[in-house]
Amino acid sequence: MKIVIVGSEGFIGRTMVRRALMDGNEVVGVDIPKESPVTDAGYTYRCVDSVDDAVLENADGMVLLAAKRPIGAFTLDDYFGNIGIIQKNLELAIEKGITNIVFASSISVYSGEKLPWTETDYSVPLNLYGASKLACENIGLLQSRTKGLRFKALRFGHVIGPNEKNGFFVNLTMQNAREKKTQTIYGTGEQKRHYIAVPDVCAAVLCALKHPDECGVYNIGMARTYTNNEVVETVNRVFQNAGNAVHDLSKQMIGGDDGMSIAKAQDKLGFAAAYDLEKTFLYIKSEIERS
Repeated sequence: MKIVIVGSEGFIGRTMVRRALMDGNEVVGVDIPKESPVTDAGYTYRCVDSVDDAVLENADGMVLLAAKRPIGAFTLDDYFGNIGIIQKNLELAIEKGITNIVFASSISVYSGEKLPWTETDYSVPLNLYGASKLACENIGLLQSRTKGLRFKALRFGHVIGPNEKNGFFVNLTMQNAREKKTQTIYGTGEQKRHYIAVPDVCAAVLCALKHPDECGVYNIGMARTYTNNEVVETVNRVFQNAGNAVHDLSKQMIGGDDGMSIAKAQDKLGFAAAYDLEKTFLYIKSEIERS
């Protein structure tokens, strides 16, 4: 396929480009930097300000990864910014006749204690970031109904991968383990989260692209949820810091349990995650050592 990847220089984007090229696809990357370090055969890069019609001709699909992420404050301006990104690129897709669209959504669209969350559940998103993702989903599905797009929103669990920005629980845990520091776990550590590894994110996107007639929303996550205790134990084992953790019962982690049903993605897209928690951290460790 010829695939346009919007957000090709981001946390997921660079791995997505590499995976798509490895699978024999022609790739057009679009992002904010003026240039890309990727120079592989079959890859064309354009800055968002210099996307020309020629590079988009005869594209078989578009992947929408670009978005403002909830690192630090996430404001109403960021909310509307994410909506503007999706609208601009869907208009471009319609203009160029690209109907096969995959959008990177998030588990943040969900809330509520009744687990696992399913694609048909109605809930108020946990935060403005989740609200922006849900709004983008609705815009894409509306354009599918009125403009003939086949829009697939993949609601990813908490994404884990190399080169992530610091500040998140998993990244702080890996940093502490690499520095042989003691990891403090707030509360009992039994809080559960639904994760997905970056390689599986890329695999899910490619699966979705290979189903051009599918349209809708799909939960994408590992085979099961993991507790904070399991995350710390696995990270410490992989990074040779085993047993170096303590609990602080005077504080609690923010938020409750989460988890999604992943049956629809398996049924409609034929996708199942290949990475469990241990394989994910072994992959990250190898990427760190390789870089």
